[in-house]
Amino acid sequence: MLAAVVACALLGRWQLGVWHDHRSDNAAAVTREDPRPLDDVLGPDAAFPSAGVGRPVTVLGTWDGAHTVYVADRPRHGRTGVWVVTPVVTAGGSGIPVVRGWAASPARAPAPPRGQAGLVGLLQPSEDSGLTDRDPHDDVIPELSITDLLPRAPYDLYGGYVIATARDLPSGTASTGMAGLEAVTPDHLPGADASSGLRNLLYAFQWWVFGAFAVFMWWRWVEEEILGRRPSPRSR
Repeated sequence: MLAAVVACALLGRWQLGVWHDHRSDNAAAVTREDPRPLDDVLGPDAAFPSAGVGRPVTVLGTWDGAHTVYVADRPRHGRTGVWVVTPVVTAGGSGIPVVRGWAASPARAPAPPRGQAGLVGLLQPSEDSGLTDRDPHDDVIPELSITDLLPRAPYDLYGGYVIATARDLPSGTASTGMAGLEAVTPDHLPGADASSGLRNLLYAFQWWVFGAFAVFMWWRWVEEEILGRRPSPRSR
């Protein structure tokens, strides 16, 4: 009985893990799509589209290193550091904040890039949880809120931000801005489909039912063979 219960529990846990992996892969599938121009997904004056979360976009323009900011308290592999964010001013004159990467502290971040920007990034919605910036005069901010960045920028901002990836543009001539920084993974991805990995979830419950049935049969055997509680002929 113990062997059967342990085996069923482990098999059920394994199927549950497979279900979770299927859903994570389904949610991340959007990040592997072909990149589209930024303005085709999110216009300079448009509200952030629900279908734009996590989508790869191409960002072309000019780096504005003078308005680089650092988003505090960002974990990575058990360490806490900052996101290094530098705006890219597009041809239309609006700026899109670009998360160039992660650094242990602002002092350890490399100098912001200059000149032409050309990168593929994952589009993300503004973070607006309401955290208060204790010192609005420094370059460290508590969250990447477009509303809070507007007073810092001399131009309009897009209604979201982009996380730079290692994917190169076909030209490969402009700077991606990621040199000297560790890559950042997106916090926001679209939810997985309800049916994604459903079979594995059902298999997990099935194994656990088998384990419960093994306990039931063992208890019936104990009652009849050990405790002598055999059912009466009438009850049969």
